[in-house]
Amino acid sequence: MNHSVYGRKLSRTKNERRRLFMGLVRDLMLHSRITTTMAKAKAVQPLVDKLITQAKLGTGASYKNMLKVIDNGTITHRIIADAKDRFSKRNSGYTRITKLGIRVGDGREEVLLSFVDEVVDAPVVKTEDGGQKTPLRHSGYEGQAEGRGQKVEKVKKVEKVKKTKESKKKIIK
Repeated sequence: MNHSVYGRKLSRTKNERRRLFMGLVRDLMLHSRITTTMAKAKAVQPLVDKLITQAKLGTGASYKNMLKVIDNGTITHRIIADAKDRFSKRNSGYTRITKLGIRVGDGREEVLLSFVDEVVDAPVVKTEDGGQKTPLRHSGYEGQAEGRGQKVEKVKKVEKVKKTKESKKKIIK
């Protein structure tokens, strides 16, 4: 019985977990944000922070340690070059997790894992008392949001519909 073992298994074997983390870290480094589940984001977040701290050192040993996780030399060089300028004012906490809502297929909580210096454009859900709640991702959940005392703003969708109806009227005339 393994007591106090660090890490999350995510219902995978050691090699599957390692490859999953490699893919998530690689995609985060390339795109600066990824959409994933809460469990995967919480598992990968400390790994990403440690890699960026290693990249800021810029030594040969830190490069080799990063290659063990990322397994791609060009991405590793890009991270090392980018980390010194981009994260020079921070000591830790390079990533953030933003909740996006519940996934339609399996009911898992989806999140956006991104770097802190990235601007996140997530839809805002307003409650009746004027506060803000967790943003909802899929349009199928708008009815459920209103049932929980929340109102989802549909202004942009209505404007698009009006524009298309006006353009159709102009074409008919």
